[in-house]
Amino acid sequence: MTARKQSNDLDFNGRLAIGLGAPGNPNDAARKAYVDTEVTAAKSRANHTGTQLANTISDFHPAVRLNTLDQMAAPANPVSMGTQKLINLGAPTAGSTDAARIVDVESALAAVASGQTLKGTVRSIIGANVNIASPGAALPPFEVAPANGDVFLLTGQSTGSQNGPYVYNGAAVPMTRATNWDVAGEAVVGSYWVVREGTQADKFALLSNDTFVLGTTAATYVYVGVAGASAVSPVTSAFGNGASTSFTVGHPFATRALVVTVYRTTSPWDTVDCYWRMPDQDTVVFEPDVVFGVNEFTYVISKA
Repeated sequence: MTARKQSNDLDFNGRLAIGLGAPGNPNDAARKAYVDTEVTAAKSRANHTGTQLANTISDFHPAVRLNTLDQMAAPANPVSMGTQKLINLGAPTAGSTDAARIVDVESALAAVASGQTLKGTVRSIIGANVNIASPGAALPPFEVAPANGDVFLLTGQSTGSQNGPYVYNGAAVPMTRATNWDVAGEAVVGSYWVVREGTQADKFALLSNDTFVLGTTAATYVYVGVAGASAVSPVTSAFGNGASTSFTVGHPFATRALVVTVYRTTSPWDTVDCYWRMPDQDTVVFEPDVVFGVNEFTYVISKA
């Protein structure tokens, strides 16, 4: 039958066109089933091609954030943390390439505490008691004038558990334990320091305790020269400050079998009688009857 052509629009007046055949040409009327199938296919992301911006996908960011790092591809280049920390790490497997936590590093260092551990330098040994809470502008016994940031090895504290290296922070500011000696994993047997000034200058100050618990044990020290303890030279220094009549000094001989001499630092260079006592095997306390002027006398301590 020859197809009839319409010369005007055909108005269905709200009625349906039913029984349509499958469209084959661009201008054919489309059946609803055909339209539904094509719309469904268009909505399927599996059929998408080209570029679709992330901000056009409503759940893109929430979906990505729910993925765990182990689901991501391994990085092909170094990853910067932008100065941020990695926290809450799990314990690493021994001998592996796992990241080490700081607690693992500290434990490993503590495990080698039985060996000698250099703790740096101290300006000098302070063998007399120091008020740690407010040390003043000068430290006893020779009125050492400290500068902020100086580290001193305190060995004569009335409370022996306070002995150790401290940082001077100001005359009326509390001294603080050195940062490499303020926790148990750092304050270990075998620790030693190089002494820069004072009666033990250029010697090693070695923690001599066989066992040590920071804040509980009274730290004790021996002083060793480069040639070894048996070759330590006599301890000598000028003393007197125009105020005190008690001076506590340390020595490296670890014995009370000592020879002690006190002589005038200037002419006539005469020796004087000065009471002295040995509260322990590492310390001599001078207690003159009169006040000595600043560096008026010099003491010499040697092993008998």
